[in-house]
Formats: sequence, C-alpha cells, structure tokens
Amino acid sequence: MRSIFLCILCCFFKISSIISQKIHLVPQFGIKVHDNTFSNVQTTGGRYVMFSPVIGLTLCIKEVPIKFNWQLDFNGLLSVVQKEDSSIIDRYFLRESWISHQIQIYYNIKENIYLNVGAYWQRNEGVLNHLLPGYFEWKTWGAHLGVGLPISWLNIEYRTRIKLWPNFATVTSSSQHSLLFLYDLNRSKSTGPLDKFIILNGLIGGRLFYTGNIDLLYGEDLLPVGIAPLLGLEIIHRKSGISLNLERDWWIALNGGSPWRDLKGYINSSFIGFGYHKMLKNNHYIRFKLGASFIIDYDLLDELVLSNPDRDKIGTFYQVKGLGAMISYELLPHTDIEAKYTFPFNGYQFFNSTRLSIGLVYRYTPNE
Repeated sequence: MRSIFLCILCCFFKISSIISQKIHLVPQFGIKVHDNTFSNVQTTGGRYVMFSPVIGLTLCIKEVPIKFNWQLDFNGLLSVVQKEDSSIIDRYFLRESWISHQIQIYYNIKENIYLNVGAYWQRNEGVLNHLLPGYFEWKTWGAHLGVGLPISWLNIEYRTRIKLWPNFATVTSSSQHSLLFLYDLNRSKSTGPLDKFIILNGLIGGRLFYTGNIDLLYGEDLLPVGIAPLLGLEIIHRKSGISLNLERDWWIALNGGSPWRDLKGYINSSFIGFGYHKMLKNNHYIRFKLGASFIIDYDLLDELVLSNPDRDKIGTFYQVKGLGAMISYELLPHTDIEAKYTFPFNGYQFFNSTRLSIGLVYRYTPNE
C-alpha cells in the first residue's frame, strides 16, 4: 500500500512539473481610457474622459499562440451639490461608479499584432439609478472585440463592445469604444519592427503646487503645498526626439471629523500633447512639452450646471481647459525636475499660482 501511495505521489509531482513548464499565469496591470456615457443615454454634466485602473490575469501555454485572460476595471466619479447660493455648503459624494469584468481569448497573429474576442459584464451605478429606479439601465453584458499592438514592454489595445442585454447596442455609442494600455508582469522584451523607431517610457512621479488659492470653510486648514502623484506614458520617435505624451495627476485633501463636508479639495489634471527631447553636451536631457490640459477642480463649480449649452461635448465636465506648457531637466539618469503651467482658455484667471507646479518625473524604460 505504501509503495502504491509513493508511486501515485511521484506521478503527481511529475505531472505537476510538466504542467508548470508548459502553463503559467501572468499578472496584468494597466489603464483603460473611455468616456462616462452609458450605451444608450448621456449622463448629466457633460462628457468626461475616464482613466480606469485595470487588473488582470493571463493563462499562457508555451508554444501556443492562444492566451486566456480575465480583467477587471473600475472607477468612480465624485460630484458636489450645485452652488446656486453662496450660503449653501457644498458636499462631495460619489456620483457614479463603473465596475466591469472581461473574459477573453488572445490570439497572436504575428509577433507584433494580436486579436482578442470575449465577453463582458458591467455595472454602472449612479444618481439616476437611485432617483429613478428602473428607468435607467445599470447592469449590462455583451461581447467585445479587440486588436492590440505590442510595443516594447507594453500592449496598446483598441477594443469595441457589442451590448446584448438589456438591449442591443453596437459601435454607434461612444461608450462602446475604449483604448487600453496593458503591462504583463515579467514580460519579455518585444522585438517588433516599431521598436527600431520608438522608445516607450512609463512616467511615474509627483507634482507640488500652491494651495493658498483654494477656498476653505471655517475651521479648515491646508498645508501650503499640495502633492499630486503622477502617472503617464511617453512614446518617443528615436531619430527626431519628438514624443507623444499622455499624463494624469491627482490631488485630494480629506476633511476628517468635519460635519460639513468630507473633502477640503479635489483636483486632477490630464495632459495630452507633444514633447521635444534634446540631449545636451553633458549627456543630460532638456525637454519641452506643449499640449491640451484638462483640469477637474471642484473648487470651481461654474461649469457644472445643466444649463451649459455645450454640456454634451467632450471636455465640458472639466472646470479648467487650456494650454499646458512644461519644461524639464534630467537631474539624474531617467529622473527629471519639471515645471508645468496651464494657461486657461475658458475665462478663469490667466495667471493662477495653483496652476503652476514643480515636480520630479521618473522614466521607466525596462528594455533600454
């Protein structure tokens, strides 16, 4: 009996060893870019481009071009009571939340392109669901299709959905489209044709800015300097030194113990633009960036009114929209000190110290 048990145990470990050599699980992290509309109705307050965190797990089989994947992306949208009267105290609350699960199959056509097909289940819970229950859909499911391009250490994927329940919706709705930037942990270096022409950098850092212009209620206080963590992506053309930059930073100030409001301030900023990278004689870079800057600043509520005639346009939700200008210098390898200022287009104070920031930016380039 003991011999039989030992034989079964040896066979089990042998089979496990073979499976572990052929099959492995890879954690996945990333960002999904999409808007805040439902598939059949426009949410109030203007369209808002969202950057949702993504986590996933991929099952890979050695020497097989097919991979099996599960993903979860989520997000929340803060809101405040409209300031119709200056005597009203504004309260923050979670206006809407998005949670979406995807299961899918990846198929590698070639080393530099892949397709995916799968299904999704999504939950959009918001103000409309609670005020008018049963009138607005908030649970949906359907199929999705995607095409991806591996570049260096990142997968850039376009995805479109076909909603099947509770009613049918295809590519005519903007909410059915998204762009994903996905990083597989322990991924091997890509050797696709694009890597000969571009460098892909992940940007990690923080920006410091003056908080003295932020309105506070009696009994509230802020440190004079706010710190906004930064994440971004930079695609540089090797020969010209010109880059495409996508960046996002967030700042939030909690208001512990206050009976009036939970937050003293909330600001986040998105930047989409181009940069120029010039190496100096000391082998350090100086960089210039210029592009569109979109800022959500709940200290400014004028844009958050339903009477705004442009409320259905992309970007209406942002209180401050303008031209973002940045200059940075490489202090240490892959680490820059950077100054940024946003010149607003929509009538707010042109020179505002809150829109000026100084920060440190680290360029994550694992394959260089």
